[in-house]
Amino acid sequence: MPTRTNIWIGVALLATGMLLGSLLFGGSGSDSGTSDASTEHAEHADNDIDAASDEVWTCSMHPSVREEQPGSCPICGMDLIPASQTEDTGDFMLSMTETATELAQVQTSRVEEKVPTREVRLPGRIEVDERRITSVTAHVDGRIRDLNVDFTGAPIREGETMGTLYSPDLISAQRELLEALQHEDRRPEMVESARRKLQLWELSEEEIQRIEAAGEVQTEVRITAPVSGIVLERNISREQYVQEGSVLYEVADMSALWVVFEAYEEDLQWLSTGQPVTFHTRGQRSNTHEADITYIDPVVNPDSRTVRVRAEVSNPEGHLKPDMLVQGVIQGDAGAEQLTVPSSAVLWTGPRSLVYVHDTEADTPHFEAREVTLGPRVGSDYVITDGLEAGEHVVTHGAFRIDSEFQLADRRSMMNIEPGTGAAPGGHDHGDMDHDDMDHDDMDASEDEHDLEAPEETFRDEIPDAFRAQLTDVVSAYLAVRDALIDSDESDARARLDDLQATLDDVDMSLLDSDAHDAWMEDLTALESHLSHVDHADSLDGIRAEFNTISLVLAYSIQRFGIDGVAYRQYCPMAFDNEGAYWISDEEEIRNPYLPDTMLGCGEVIEQLDVR
Repeated sequence: MPTRTNIWIGVALLATGMLLGSLLFGGSGSDSGTSDASTEHAEHADNDIDAASDEVWTCSMHPSVREEQPGSCPICGMDLIPASQTEDTGDFMLSMTETATELAQVQTSRVEEKVPTREVRLPGRIEVDERRITSVTAHVDGRIRDLNVDFTGAPIREGETMGTLYSPDLISAQRELLEALQHEDRRPEMVESARRKLQLWELSEEEIQRIEAAGEVQTEVRITAPVSGIVLERNISREQYVQEGSVLYEVADMSALWVVFEAYEEDLQWLSTGQPVTFHTRGQRSNTHEADITYIDPVVNPDSRTVRVRAEVSNPEGHLKPDMLVQGVIQGDAGAEQLTVPSSAVLWTGPRSLVYVHDTEADTPHFEAREVTLGPRVGSDYVITDGLEAGEHVVTHGAFRIDSEFQLADRRSMMNIEPGTGAAPGGHDHGDMDHDDMDHDDMDASEDEHDLEAPEETFRDEIPDAFRAQLTDVVSAYLAVRDALIDSDESDARARLDDLQATLDDVDMSLLDSDAHDAWMEDLTALESHLSHVDHADSLDGIRAEFNTISLVLAYSIQRFGIDGVAYRQYCPMAFDNEGAYWISDEEEIRNPYLPDTMLGCGEVIEQLDVR
């Protein structure tokens, strides 16, 4: 095959021969025309040579690569293409070739206006309907003799005897009735007055008639149940003296109960009275119950930052018990149309949310990095309150690959917030590089390339030890996911991710004051968002892609709140076909969760996140 040098030599000899030919055979008019054409052809050839020498060649997958001649990409080995096929469109935009877009498997979705609906999950507890609680009181002074109901929790039916009471006042009242009956024909009003007195002391008509028929005073009277239900409280014992008005028992009708849920402030927009709610108890998750919301507390609990939401449920068979813990689900809607995008379109780290907008009218694939303001998460979508317009197209698959291209091209991206400063990730370590061999300036530059965006506000000095311990538990659950990925065990990785979600659910945000509480809610929403993405990942690589973003958000939380112990942020540039990926470790040793089978030692410690 002829080399490039031979080709240029041939071109030069051809041009020289043509020039000599024009000198030897020139002179006539026609020959002069030939000479002019030959000269013009030679000039074009020279211009082509100059143009070729000025051409810049780049990689369709790594636009930061710039070479003066064609060849192979030093990063991925792909054939270089002329840089003129891509456009330099500023810090927030980047054009890619069709080939690069296809290799990145880019998919887009249209920004839509619709009424957002959201599944709200609420923890709750079964409570007794306080309107169905009845107090059994003493209507007269006396002494308790017998107790038929002598323990709490006992079932009782209306009219049943709960105990007996000896009362001198009742004995006197009975004697008055019996004496009045002897003179009933002359003083009937005295009989009626004596009967009314006994009725005011809660003696039933049946008991009064029994006294009249027997003609004898009963030394003890019965304490009867006014309603059917369960005895919640017993406040008396045998031979105890009680006064008029003393509460002897508390009886609750449990044929209907309250279900009281705790709703966070951000969930209130999805709730209203009359909404149906389904719930299950912890002991019977498959057995669901239905109820309707009847009341939403108008006051927020300042400690837990939650609002009590009450529903009423029928309980004729008594399967539900007070103080049972339940989990409720409510399908709510926002009531008005809002802009929404699939959650997979949003790249979120700390306070910044980024999407990549696809310009559908451009001749070549053209993308813009756009920061957006997020509203609530609604199912598999996010509400967008600012930054997008209806009808635009956002990248929903391949966004990480595009973000990597923006980083490599030193454009605005998820991790590169200052384009033009060279902040895109670069250097790496394959596990055998000695940091002592690096020049100190180079090492500092390498670390700067990977600095997380610093939190605007940190709360380490004011965080309660209990909350810090819970966040430490979250990091431990995260490390279990990392270990499963190192083992390339997809099943175990999914199980450990479920454990991570459960650990997040157990974090008691009521331990935090208002500002710290709001900051944690931001981080929690981001973490849960990316955890929910894992459910749609159909492979171990898909799980690892979400794990990368979870790592970024969790590192940000550690910086804001702190943990008990030490955590290291680590980075491998070779992950995901040289896109690079981050993870958190509790030790400096590199154990790569992205390339465990081929490059377990690939990576470097970027920074130490926390020391306590």
